[in-house]
Amino acid sequence: MVNTSQQQVSNGEEDSLQALLASIDLETAPSLKRDMDFLKERATLNIRKKKPYISFMLGKNEMALSIQSVQEIGYLPTVTPLPNLPPWIRGIVQIRGEILSVVDFVVLFGLNDERGFGLKRSYILFKQQDFKFCLVVNRITGVVNFDEQRDHLGVYSSAQADNLTQLSFFFKGILAVDNRNVCILDSEKLGNATMIRKWQ
Repeated sequence: MVNTSQQQVSNGEEDSLQALLASIDLETAPSLKRDMDFLKERATLNIRKKKPYISFMLGKNEMALSIQSVQEIGYLPTVTPLPNLPPWIRGIVQIRGEILSVVDFVVLFGLNDERGFGLKRSYILFKQQDFKFCLVVNRITGVVNFDEQRDHLGVYSSAQADNLTQLSFFFKGILAVDNRNVCILDSEKLGNATMIRKWQ
């Protein structure tokens, strides 16, 4: 038979232990909430800092442009050649009712490229403020995410001898991602390039 006084003591100890735990929970709850809020905010900021870039093959090299400067991508429609244009402007195309110049960076910057122009190519409709052009590319390779403050960009060296020297003026740097080197292009510099703008 259980002694009633012992049972009361045991219940009293349990009650005081429960009260103590409840008191600790009550005291630490605001701190835990602050910590959780801080971690959530930090995770959200880290996600927001990563900016998507559209990646593509230009000649033998992979490049990327900020998604903010890309209005549209797709397969290049039939290009209408025009007389008295430099060779790096392939002609004009009509995309969604707009007439746009087709710019070929492979020719403009003397890049290595084994494919003939007659083969099916893709395009990127580049837009920077009031300036637009249709950039012809070999193919779209996907999206790379880049945090300008945390991700390290390599510096292009002309010693790499890959014929990117002329175009390298427009590089932010080279991003190593998934065993690939992707040249990140500076949309602002491209959008303000006099050599391209004067043929708009």
